[in-house]
Amino acid sequence: MELRLPATGTLDASHALAVLALHSLPAQERLDPAAAQVQRILQVQGHLVEISLRLDAFGVSLTHDAPPESVARLTGIINHWLGLQQDTSAAYAALGALPGYQPLAMAFPHLRLISYPDPFEALATTVIGQQVSLAAARTLGGRYVDALGQPHNSGLQAFPSAAATAACTPAELQQIIRCPLSRAVTLQSVAEWFELSGQFLLGDAPAFLDQLQALRGVGPWTCNYMALRGLRDPEIFLDSDLVVRRALGKLRDGGAVVAPPPRGAGYLATLLLWSFDAANP
Repeated sequence: MELRLPATGTLDASHALAVLALHSLPAQERLDPAAAQVQRILQVQGHLVEISLRLDAFGVSLTHDAPPESVARLTGIINHWLGLQQDTSAAYAALGALPGYQPLAMAFPHLRLISYPDPFEALATTVIGQQVSLAAARTLGGRYVDALGQPHNSGLQAFPSAAATAACTPAELQQIIRCPLSRAVTLQSVAEWFELSGQFLLGDAPAFLDQLQALRGVGPWTCNYMALRGLRDPEIFLDSDLVVRRALGKLRDGGAVVAPPPRGAGYLATLLLWSFDAANP
């Protein structure tokens, strides 16, 4: 079945594909940047759904095999994942009025927040990626998906569920991922919490994040990153992020005065700084 999902404003397909590629795990998806295509397996209302996305400046063309009763849910997942209905105009206007951000807003005019198709995927990958490089996080995440992901006849695997992760002991997760035991303990406890209560708090972000941060091994960066890329909180300015701090340093070394972003523009300031850093290694 084919669907067309239009974007609000212009979709920077190159940026979206670049973000997806940075976090891509070969076991769970296939990316073809030249064709602007993404193939993945998603868990949708108990079904393993194979999707193929083709991105362009106006939205996404979707091919899928979801049953009819799950199409509305699948559409919502993809809209959340790629931020297709995100109106960035107010945030761009606010940052474009600030001298430090004005050149960035002009250089990268159509960014939008790329999230995850599943909240537990956002949470688990955030925990796995704590205090390691992006390349290392992909390696660890790839092992996790290889071992616990649900296989599909396409050759791809769906991202591991919270239930499957919580069913493992920390020692088993450590052996699977080959990470420090403390990280495996955190992943197991986060999965257990999400399975028992966290998933039911997704509509109440403050309560979700308060309970999350109370878990062993979860700190402010993890909560803020989850709030930004998992829950799509527009207020989050990830100024504790290494890449954001490095980009701010480059701007200030060049003589720019960079003020804190105004309300509602924190997410975009983070995206602009990430993009600036990538373009100015």
